[in-house]
Amino acid sequence: MNVETIKTGKCPVCGSNEVYDNRGVSAANHRKFILVSAVKSFTVDVYVCINCGYFKEFLRDDDMINEKLKAKVKQKWNKTSEKTNAR
Repeated sequence: MNVETIKTGKCPVCGSNEVYDNRGVSAANHRKFILVSAVKSFTVDVYVCINCGYFKEFLRDDDMINEKLKAKVKQKWNKTSEKTNAR
């Protein structure tokens, strides 16, 4: 995937370098997890540009290589397709 990303520290919307993230910060006052089941969850890293307000959430890289966690998502969640998104 070759997509310009806010993870580089530069906002893809306004070009500002005023980008901050919640990696390594206490989970108080912001969403830190996406529950997959009662005992499984993805950890969420959030990036925000304080210049224009653009923000983006990403699943932590460690979670993206966890095949059991990804299998649980495939089992419990709906697969998105163009057909399901067309309204």
